[in-house]
Amino acid sequence: MDVRLLGFGSIEVEGGAYEHDIVIDRGAVRKRSKKPSKPYRDRFGHTPLSADEELPWGGRRLIRVASRSAT
Repeated sequence: MDVRLLGFGSIEVEGGAYEHDIVIDRGAVRKRSKKPSKPYRDRFGHTPLSADEELPWGGRRLIRVASRSAT
């Protein structure tokens, strides 16, 4: 899978550009749902990744790229 960082808050996956948080699970790209992690936002100043989200934690690689708004 070809993944490139285009700039702060932008990532390209297999030719498609994204400017929002995404999750890639077994080759499928989907928008990250931050709702389960929102309760942690005030504590950290942004919406962090948390175990409350449905993320593929067992994958071989985790790529975290901050979005423009960092929320």
